[in-house]
Amino acid sequence: MLILSTGRLALLALDHELAALQAGSRTAFFNAIAVTHEPVWPPAPFEPGALEWAASHLAHDPEGQGWYGWALLANEGERAPPRLVGIAALIGRPDDDGDVELAFGLLPEFRGRGYGGETVGALATWAFANGARRVIAHLDAEDSGAAHTLARVGFADTREQPYPGVARWALSAAA
Repeated sequence: MLILSTGRLALLALDHELAALQAGSRTAFFNAIAVTHEPVWPPAPFEPGALEWAASHLAHDPEGQGWYGWALLANEGERAPPRLVGIAALIGRPDDDGDVELAFGLLPEFRGRGYGGETVGALATWAFANGARRVIAHLDAEDSGAAHTLARVGFADTREQPYPGVARWALSAAA
């Protein structure tokens, strides 16, 4: 089991089994990772198709744990089960240039509390340690909250607009 720890989070890399559970049965997924059941899942920008994508890719790349999906868990006290705060993904292994895309989504009640920055920082560090040379994030060009989160952990706006209304931010590995 691959788990990254930050100050307040445990990031659990999904394997094929967990990814398949998440795509197929929210209840079974929550039970498998022993978390509080969330009434809304997955958080934006993720949609059910993204969960199926992760499960499919892990089925074809069983050694790809870490490259297709992460559950973000916060401990809310000794007596309460962990809370699932959100989900993140490195969207596949790095391409030929060493670029990998990162996406994350938090449940509404956990936004604006620093969990996004912890997640992005931990996953970028992990990606660089595992061969990526640059981590890229695409976001709504008007999403100042996500832009602030990315800037806080060292990402910079590339000023490239891959699609109308979409901004590309990137963080390169240290030389």
